[in-house]
Amino acid sequence: MKFKASVSILLLAGLFACGKAPKHQAGFVSDQSPIEGENEGMDSNGMPKKPGMLTCSTAGAKTYKGFGNVELTAGRVTEIPAEGDRFRVKPLSALRGDYQRVFGAVPSSLEANASTFAAAPDRWFVEPVASAITLFTTYRVSYQAALTLAGTDPKYAAAPTEATAATACESFARLTWNKVPSKDQVAACVKIAVVDTAAETDAKARWAYALASVMASTGFISY
Repeated sequence: MKFKASVSILLLAGLFACGKAPKHQAGFVSDQSPIEGENEGMDSNGMPKKPGMLTCSTAGAKTYKGFGNVELTAGRVTEIPAEGDRFRVKPLSALRGDYQRVFGAVPSSLEANASTFAAAPDRWFVEPVASAITLFTTYRVSYQAALTLAGTDPKYAAAPTEATAATACESFARLTWNKVPSKDQVAACVKIAVVDTAAETDAKARWAYALASVMASTGFISY
């Protein structure tokens, strides 16, 4: 059958222009004249200044819409630390460890697609970059691993319901992302398990689709 479920993936899209730090952020001095002779990196007490914040916007940048005509950049963080990194895509070595942690084994399909995840030669490192191909491959690898899990764990033997899917989605997201998922994130996973895959006759496959959608997200593929 054709799979019609929507994959819950947060796409990293668009270029951002960052302006001056907002005045209300601690450590940023914008409405006072500098003290004569003061070191720019020190405050009036001689202590290192705290990093300010940069305000970013999509003004002038290209935007994208996904399923349901939803703007993909609508929920993006609008303030970031001036000296801080945002999400970085995990290298293949980190993905191996995380698949081992979540499923107890590294899927053979992950190794078969090592080049897709920018596997670097020994003693070299290549900064991974997310793309539609890496996201789809992550989903495929995760689906195969989740299908194996669903076939061995008794709690996935019966078809998902609203209640069982909510419990399983929240628990799996906690394990996968190492953080508590929001209600909307749990609801998106539940929708895949209960609504989007309703025509699928194999209960294990329905669970696998839902669990794979949790894996193919920034909570798992980035840090």
